Amino acid sequence: MHDLLEVVDTALKEISSRKFAGGELYVDALQKVLGNSERRGPESIFIVFEVPGKDAVKGRVFFMNGGGFVEHSHTITMLENSAYAINLINGDIELSNWCDSCEAIAHYQEKFHPAVKKVLARPISNFVSKPISGEPRGAIIAFNYPDGATAYDAEVLKSLSVVIGSVVTLSTEMHETESAFSYTIEALARSCEAADEETGNHIVRVNRYSELLAKAIGMDAPFVRSIASSAQMHDVGKVHIPSFIIRKEGPLTDEEIVIMKQHPQFGANIIGNAPRLSMAREIALTHHENWDGSGYPGGVKGEAIPLSGRIVKIADIYDALRSKRSYKPVLNHEQVLGIFHSGDNRVRPAEHFDPALLHAFFKIEHKMAGTFDELR
Repeated sequence: MHDLLEVVDTALKEISSRKFAGGELYVDALQKVLGNSERRGPESIFIVFEVPGKDAVKGRVFFMNGGGFVEHSHTITMLENSAYAINLINGDIELSNWCDSCEAIAHYQEKFHPAVKKVLARPISNFVSKPISGEPRGAIIAFNYPDGATAYDAEVLKSLSVVIGSVVTLSTEMHETESAFSYTIEALARSCEAADEETGNHIVRVNRYSELLAKAIGMDAPFVRSIASSAQMHDVGKVHIPSFIIRKEGPLTDEEIVIMKQHPQFGANIIGNAPRLSMAREIALTHHENWDGSGYPGGVKGEAIPLSGRIVKIADIYDALRSKRSYKPVLNHEQVLGIFHSGDNRVRPAEHFDPALLHAFFKIEHKMAGTFDELR
């Protein structure tokens, strides 16, 4: 029981931090409860779940190996309306030993799906199965206990099915919530497309570039995940900038420049102070700040500029230089590299960019180019 509680506690921590590792949620349960070499356990475990939107169930077999479970690489797929799948998912807990129902172990094999028998690669002498409730529905089946399956084995498997069903259902619901959240963020980011027809793939590419840069400087996984979705919010404040300014061909007037420079603050105001959007807000507010303090809107300098803003600045400028704009032609990757090395009349790398990030950029510039070509 202590091991099961530990599994639930760990799973809840992982889920609450949005680390969805799919099968790892129940693999951990198997290892803690059945993976100890001193405990009684089956030779293999088959865990199967319905496939949402399809008339099929899929699962994998886990084999005991030196006291732990090793996931088999092959995925077993069965039609959901097959007799075997129906009995697994819709039945109740079942305990069976071959000698209780058959005259020969060879006849006992007829109870099992051909794909399962192929993966197990040895005769099945006993099993315990238990449906897994929740969404998606599933089942857990343990094969070949030493000296036969017992009522004790059935109780252990029942407890495992409850834990696995709980954490998988919660993970699925959190996935759906995250998907809805991500969709809303993307819709908000794209809201400025009404004024700027170039925004579409630009925001997708800036997300990807920012993720690459964050990984290149060794940021942890939560930071990388956050910037990979938050970077697209950098220009959301442009919805408040008149479209004739955004689409104007040629240089802006001094008055128009003043108006344009308000979009970072507009973006921060739109995003607000929700904790989940804190990185998006700081990116929107600071991605036009310069390393030497000459940027806007706050004239923030050096490491006082949030790291996320410094990363997105490089990502945004790289993509802007590669893309068609009303005020400039398209540049190729080599031309942009030249600007990032030596500067031009708008970009001064040594003064505008974080030196460490600029160094990281040159290490992965080929990946940036690949991303642009993929998402051009």
